[in-house]
Amino acid sequence: MNKIQRDSPIDEAVLVGLIENAQSTGNPLAFDGLYLYFADRVFRYILARVSDVDLAEEMTAQVFLQLIEKIGLYRIAPKDNATIFSAWLYRLSHNKMIDILRKLRRNSHVGIEYAEHTADKHSVIDAIEDRIDFEQLLGTLQMLNEQQRQVIILRFLEGYSIAETAEILQKSEGAVKALQHRSLENLRHLLLGSA
Repeated sequence: MNKIQRDSPIDEAVLVGLIENAQSTGNPLAFDGLYLYFADRVFRYILARVSDVDLAEEMTAQVFLQLIEKIGLYRIAPKDNATIFSAWLYRLSHNKMIDILRKLRRNSHVGIEYAEHTADKHSVIDAIEDRIDFEQLLGTLQMLNEQQRQVIILRFLEGYSIAETAEILQKSEGAVKALQHRSLENLRHLLLGSA
């Protein structure tokens, strides 16, 4: 198995090998590879919706537990598995996030606590400034509607092409281009308004 780096570009052949291995043998190394490919992507996708790092980490962990249970449901396509599997995993992530949010609303008295962790590569001041900028962007993204948030996350945070984003969102490429334009205009107005 190739050495996969966290959040690295997805190699179609390696991905198909990981999926096949995970489905046929349940090999933990195959799931590790899938985790390395997709954990950061899923985390960013969820974080942009919930704006809570700890909750997003918990939800991401739950998504990958569910992936272990549901990997057998994915059907490998003749081509474009990087896009198709990503869309399938994002749908799984979205559904798990909704399930957890519903449970949290019903049990709002239950808190989630995690150990604090700090980034070593930044000074404390830099880390605080980065967090403020990121939180401002997340807060502004929350003002957009769900489809506008999704297109911005997929196109600019995840780096998917128009075609890949269209596949994930199950829309035409023209619809994605129009949605992206409206989303960026709305985001620009919101950011200028809060400046």
